[in-house]
Amino acid sequence: MFQEQQEEKWINDIRKYCQSLNISINDLYKIVTDLKVSPMIRGKAFEFSTYARLKQILPGEKWMVTKPMMNAQTGTHDIDIKLEHKDTQKIISIECKLAKKGDFKVLKQNKNGIGQKGDYLIPVKCMRSRTTKSNDKALAAANKFNVSLDAFITHSDQYRTSSFHVVATSIGNAFYETGEDEEANISYKFSPTQEGMEFIKKLNPPNLTEAFIQEFVYNKVYLASSFDIVVSHETGIICGRKKCLDKSNCGFIPNYPVINFGNVQNLESTEVPYPTNKWIEIEKCEAFFEELLLKL
Repeated sequence: MFQEQQEEKWINDIRKYCQSLNISINDLYKIVTDLKVSPMIRGKAFEFSTYARLKQILPGEKWMVTKPMMNAQTGTHDIDIKLEHKDTQKIISIECKLAKKGDFKVLKQNKNGIGQKGDYLIPVKCMRSRTTKSNDKALAAANKFNVSLDAFITHSDQYRTSSFHVVATSIGNAFYETGEDEEANISYKFSPTQEGMEFIKKLNPPNLTEAFIQEFVYNKVYLASSFDIVVSHETGIICGRKKCLDKSNCGFIPNYPVINFGNVQNLESTEVPYPTNKWIEIEKCEAFFEELLLKL
């Protein structure tokens, strides 16, 4: 009964929302599944699901987890999820980013700053959506980032470690492709490659139906500190920008930092793949956050 009441309230809320913005209810499905719209919806949905997971995992007596509703303007940066450590009042900001669509891969050759031949990689789409066009605003942003104007322009769509403390990602998007539905509408479809499916099986899902593994990999959420995904001598990550003048230490976060699971073929049959480059599962986040507090 309660579930039916919740669904009825949700339907009425959607109806009122559409009426307030002159959106036809009949067109709503096509609108939200449009390829220009659905990535934003999926990204926002991931923010809320990660927020709910952290609320569930972190003890409330130690941590306050909030989701600020902000309207960031150019030159500022909103916070997807905010953690406050109650004892120290220190704040940890979390940026939520999905894996790069359809880009699960196995390295065919050694790649400097990325991994070794045979490593299983999942790139994460991690770039600024608001780029700064005018010279005055670019200069202000460069000063804020403490870099030269030329360096900022070269890396204008990239983050710095000062932009956020932690990035959270779901690997599920790495197994999606664009395709056509039965009405020839272009849409996203869960479609792992053969190598991708072998990797998913290695992650040991208890059920191999498509609906289950789709949800299973979506819920495979990993976290990394911004300090561990930035181009620097410490991380060994190399900048891919052609015009970058300091490719080994420019201090910008690549547009697609990778989660490296190593060569999965070398694992024992019962061994579950785990990142080799400082990404951690969300289930282990409390110790990770406590360690990060020491750097803030």
